[in-house]
Amino acid sequence: MSMLGLPPAERSLPLVRPRVRLRWIALVALLPLVVLGVIVLLSAGHELIRYDPVYFTSAYRERYREPAAVARTLEDALQSGDERLLADLQGLRRPAALDTDRDIVFVMMWDRTDRYVTYLYFNYRTYERLPHYVTRVRVRWVVSPPDLHFYLQSGRWRALFFPLAMVWWIAGLAAVGFVWLVRASDRLRAILFGE
Repeated sequence: MSMLGLPPAERSLPLVRPRVRLRWIALVALLPLVVLGVIVLLSAGHELIRYDPVYFTSAYRERYREPAAVARTLEDALQSGDERLLADLQGLRRPAALDTDRDIVFVMMWDRTDRYVTYLYFNYRTYERLPHYVTRVRVRWVVSPPDLHFYLQSGRWRALFFPLAMVWWIAGLAAVGFVWLVRASDRLRAILFGE
């Protein structure tokens, strides 16, 4: 029997309490942090095997003991396109491909943080600025390509993570609110019309 056919005293509606499961709210709130944690753990694990021990002998350590030595040698490597020299400078098992051109020149040291020294190069034919990052690894300095490791270690991941996380949280909040609204309206309709 519908509640509309009841006397006014019995027609009062019970409090509507639609449920949104706590696990969905936790998923919305924690998923970006869990993804970031997994990426950091994978990056830290890969860091153990990232560098090739061949490039960390005493000769390499002596040759590249200062970041300025790496910066000057990098200019020659970028101009000549010498892949072997670029691999020596990076020290990686799988060296990254860097843009090379005979018109690239070293300009200056651009920035220095506690972990990275940024050197600025310039292609005077295309007017393109090319920053290259140098960091200390196992007693020598290496060129660090702008990859996932660089973004995590330099702190630049924040510029991407926080906007994406905010979009995720806003979309998740809207979805949870929509689910709550649908369940509340279904329950209210069931109470009012006896469905």
